[in-house]
Parts: sequence; C-alpha cells; structure tokens
Amino acid sequence: MNMQPIIDPTVVHVFYRELLWVTAIMVGIGLFLGFSWWFYQFLSDDNSKAYHFTNFGDFLRFIRIRAFLPGKTVHSGRRVLWWGLGILWLVDGILQAQPAMPNDGFVEDVLAPAIQGQPIWYVRVLAVSIQFWTDHPIGADVVAVILQIGIGLLLLVGKERTAGKIGLWLSIAWGLAIWVFGEGMGGILTGSATSITGAPGSALFYVIGAILLLLPDKWWLEGNASRTSRWIFSIFWLMAGMVQAWPSAGFWTSKGLSSVFEGAASMPQPSWMSAPIDAMARLAASHPVFWNGWFVLFMFLLGIGFAVGGPTRPVFTLSLVWLAFTWWMGQDFGVMGGVGTDPNSSPVLALLIITVWKLGRVHSASKRSQSTSLHDVSILSSGTTESG
Repeated sequence: MNMQPIIDPTVVHVFYRELLWVTAIMVGIGLFLGFSWWFYQFLSDDNSKAYHFTNFGDFLRFIRIRAFLPGKTVHSGRRVLWWGLGILWLVDGILQAQPAMPNDGFVEDVLAPAIQGQPIWYVRVLAVSIQFWTDHPIGADVVAVILQIGIGLLLLVGKERTAGKIGLWLSIAWGLAIWVFGEGMGGILTGSATSITGAPGSALFYVIGAILLLLPDKWWLEGNASRTSRWIFSIFWLMAGMVQAWPSAGFWTSKGLSSVFEGAASMPQPSWMSAPIDAMARLAASHPVFWNGWFVLFMFLLGIGFAVGGPTRPVFTLSLVWLAFTWWMGQDFGVMGGVGTDPNSSPVLALLIITVWKLGRVHSASKRSQSTSLHDVSILSSGTTESG
C-alpha cells in the first residue's frame, strides 16, 4: 500500500475544474426539473387554489413546503437517522474530493487492497471496477463526489418529502454499488474479515439505514422497526464474535491479531493518534489469546444484550464504548492518510444503534402510558360499579 500517494497538480487542477462545471450543470438541470415537477403539482392540486401569491418569494415558499418540509410529525428516531445519514453522505462526498482521489491514491490504497484474499470469480468483478477507475480517474471521481453530496443534500433538506425519498433510493443503489465494487463486500468472502476494522463495510450500514427510513410509518409507531433492528444488531454482533473466534481467521495468533491494528498505525497521522494504536498492536502481538478472548467475549455480550434486553442503557453504552474503541484502534477514524473515502463503519453503526435506542425508549414510554391509562380506566370502572 502506498502510504504517501503521489499527487499530480495538473490532474488535481483538471479534476476540480471538471467538478465545478459538472456541478453547475447538474444544479441547473435539477432546478429546471424540480421546478417543472412542482409547478405541475401546483396546477393539478386543488389545494393550490387556496394560495394567493403576491410575489415570486411566496411561490418559492410554496415549493419549499410541498417539496421539502415534512407534512407530518416525524418520529425522533427517524429524525436522528435522517440527519445522521445526510451528514455522513456529505462527509463522504467531501472526502472523495481529496486531491489523491483522481490520482493513483484511490486505486492503489482503496480499490486494489480489496482484492486480497477474495475468491477468483469476485476478483474478476473487482478488476472491472479497478480498470474502469484507472481508465477514467477524473470522470469517475467527479461522478462519485456529485452523487454522494447530492444524496446528502436530498436527505437533509427533503426528509419525508419526495426529495428525501429519492435520496433514500439513491443511497441504497449507490451504497450497494460501493459495497460490491469498492469495498469488496467488506472482506466477508476472504475468511479473515473483522468488525474491528469495519467489516462488513460501512456502505452496507448506509443501505440498512435507508431501508429503515423507507419502512411505513406504522412500523415505526407500533415498535416493529425497533424490534427488527434489535434482532439485526443481535445477529450482527453474534456473527462478528463467531468470525473473530474462528480459528482459521488467525486472530488467535500474534501475527493475525496484531495485523488488525498495524495497518491503522502505519497511516500518516499525528503521533498522539498513532501511538495508542501502535501500543495496541504490540499488546495484541504479545498476548493474542488474552486480547482476542476479550474481543470475542465483548461481541457476544453485545449480541446477547440486544437479543435479551434490547436497547437498554447498559447495552447502548457498551455498544458506543466498543465502537469508539474500534473506530480509533482498528479503523483509524477512517480518514487518515488522504485516501479515506468515509469515516468507516463505526460512526454509521453508532448512528443506527442510537436510532434503535431512541425507538426503544419512545415505544416503552408509549406502552407505559397505555398501561397507566388502562389502569386508570379500570379504577374508575370499579368505583362506578361499587357506587351503583
């Protein structure tokens, strides 16, 4: 892996120039199509007759209300997920616009390493992606930047409206494309992937988040989304623990476990960030059985906690503590070295867990409220009967 990507100033200049032009064109096309669609809705909507526009600003406010503002009360868990996914996609787009991306850095440090250990048939699939990016580095990167920033903006400003739903479907489609052609499916086919370094891939969690937001409101209000997410996390943590404990994965050996942290420690970064990772790598090399045993136990405890107790405060707290540890020690915050394409899996996984926790709290409060109401009704009924 090339830890110091070579950056050609000429390539960077052409890339930013093309990015600026394509962005301007896309914004123009988007404004025209959006204006045309909302104007059609305005003409076909009987309620539009109730609006009286005295100036162009009134009409723009009408468009904003119809296209972007939610027309209903938004569940707090949904609100957190909308904002979180939108911000993460914006961050991804900004990271994709780094100078190393249209140069060789993206291919050498992001796409090429994903091939290691993959089955032959999947190597051929990834080779197509690598060849395409090698042949069209500037064009491919421009498209990636615009798509990711566009998805982020649609999610942030659209939310429950049409613009937000378009953003969710784009998030699913682009997230799956990244997961298959860019992340190598998070390395799950290699037999040596670990959630400590981000497996099964952040893009897959983006897809799960978008699917949750596309679920009907009934699922959220009745607690189905909370229960479904609970079991998803339970299965995820239990499987992550099984993979971490699998003998052939090599994590019980000094070389196997220390390699989990050595890659992050070797990235260009301030010493105060790399020193703890390097210390963790040395500890893992010295006592692999001890440390891997703790890692496996922690994952199993989280899996059992989600299955039995759900998103309780202890499970929620332990999850965030573990994700903070893996984000630093195993994933190096996902952005070091100038070739990070996203903050990696831990932040988006934390976002999903926070959403589940808020869902559980709201649903529990609702059940307590209903129980109290039924109890009050029964007391009143009893009192009425005795009086009679």
